[in-house]
Amino acid sequence: MGAPQYTTCVAPADYSDLDLTPELIAAAVTFIAAGFSLVGLAIGLFLLMETLHKICEYTLHGKLVCLGGDQCAIGHVASFETVDDKKGFDKLDNDFSINLLLSPWDLEDFTYYDFDKNYQRVIADGMQGVLITEQSSTPVPHEAPDDTKRYDPTRVTFPNKGYISYTEKNIPGIPYDVPIFHCEIEGERLHLFCATLDGLLSLIPGANKLCRVKVFGIPIGRWVCSLLSALLAPIIIPALIAAYFAGSNDNRDFDGAGDLNPGEVVVIRGRWVYDAGHTGWNELHPVLSVQKLSNPEDVKSAANVADFPKLRDTWCGRSHEAPPPGAKPADAGLTPDQQVVLQNQLKPNNRWLLHPELDGCQPKEEEQIIK
Repeated sequence: MGAPQYTTCVAPADYSDLDLTPELIAAAVTFIAAGFSLVGLAIGLFLLMETLHKICEYTLHGKLVCLGGDQCAIGHVASFETVDDKKGFDKLDNDFSINLLLSPWDLEDFTYYDFDKNYQRVIADGMQGVLITEQSSTPVPHEAPDDTKRYDPTRVTFPNKGYISYTEKNIPGIPYDVPIFHCEIEGERLHLFCATLDGLLSLIPGANKLCRVKVFGIPIGRWVCSLLSALLAPIIIPALIAAYFAGSNDNRDFDGAGDLNPGEVVVIRGRWVYDAGHTGWNELHPVLSVQKLSNPEDVKSAANVADFPKLRDTWCGRSHEAPPPGAKPADAGLTPDQQVVLQNQLKPNNRWLLHPELDGCQPKEEEQIIK
């Protein structure tokens, strides 16, 4: 399957944490001084719009830190994270996540040691462990307990060391934690919400460009846009509510991609980033493509230390040749290999998504009539 993309990432040196303290202090002072008066209501609307603009800017274009372009990962699906796992305002982010147990590791490899030792074993494997290894340039994350802790390895807890299973999650026993690689398929709800917030400003000529103006690093433009948004609040607030409910609660079947289950082996390609919006970890965000491996030999190789390097070179090499979903020959940024693959994809006899040698088929040869 191919997947959508709405976010961008920033260079480590350009990361700036989300700080809503000024808005919260201003809201408290305004309430104490003006209460529910017209002045208080006007200032409150301005602060609300300023807060929403800051959250949109940070979430879509600030919290993800670029690590090394697009990367490929192969492994077993350890678990999923859906919108149903979130509460309250967090449901605005409707990304669908796949937690990947990186090959050639498998569940039974993690039942003998504690999580910290198992994590160290994975990052030292010389294969895919680098994907979940802390990088030297990453900033202090938004939810860090202190300035010294910049990385919090992601994990999935399985219920019983004595009963190894990807699918049975309710069997009591001694639980164990497995280090995983977090991969997010982007949902559209936050994008729709923020696009609505910005889109209505487009009714005012030049407003969108003005929003990004900074003077000596001070976001003067954003403040002006927040004021304009407050003036348009009777229109913007109902539109934002409509945009929220227009977002899907489940985007795992994007473009008719089909089903996926825990324990299955997949090849995932996406942008390798550090998510500084929480406690700090590496992930693929956005996921650009997911390919399920169904060939028994490939599945076996995914859990075999000797066979895995060849499997990785084959599938990851070909997946990087795949053009982005919806790409056209005239699009800028396509590599020469992607151009070749795209031209072949456009041929009437080809209906594959990734690469003809991976998930393609050969045209049926016409029967020769013997005369």
